[in-house]
Amino acid sequence: MTQTIQPAVKTQTLHKIHLLTDGNAHAFGNSQTPSRVSHALISEAMLPQIRTVATLIAAARHDFCQTSPDIFTEEADFFAARILVLGVRRFHLDITLTPMLKTANRRAQAFAKAHNLSFQAAEIHMSLHNRRPADLLIIETEQPAQTCGNIITDSLNLARSLPQLPL
Repeated sequence: MTQTIQPAVKTQTLHKIHLLTDGNAHAFGNSQTPSRVSHALISEAMLPQIRTVATLIAAARHDFCQTSPDIFTEEADFFAARILVLGVRRFHLDITLTPMLKTANRRAQAFAKAHNLSFQAAEIHMSLHNRRPADLLIIETEQPAQTCGNIITDSLNLARSLPQLPL
């Protein structure tokens, strides 16, 4: 009986982050900052790279011979930008958002290819949202985020540690 040896799979350490989507026009909520979280709480509004990449992704689809829509980006553009900027590997989402995440992965991959960036698709971790604010997104990323209990300090520390995108 011959046993097949499988190559070792490279495992990556993922870090859980609570992302307040206060920089995303598609996140409808009233920005209630949670009083207690066990992981770093980051304000997306303090990470302008995400909005910039989301807008560039949307611009790639836009026909500039026509009038621009009132809201230029879509929710999938922001998810694609989070994948590329933060290195998100897993989103804790309701299962109904699976099609949107597939679209986000396709857009992130196309953008990464066009700009010679590395890309790894993000996956969904099924999660219920009934006990958290609508504008709080739980993500798992390769990017470590220290927590000191202050959303501003945590956000600035993460912003400083993000790699520069060669755009």
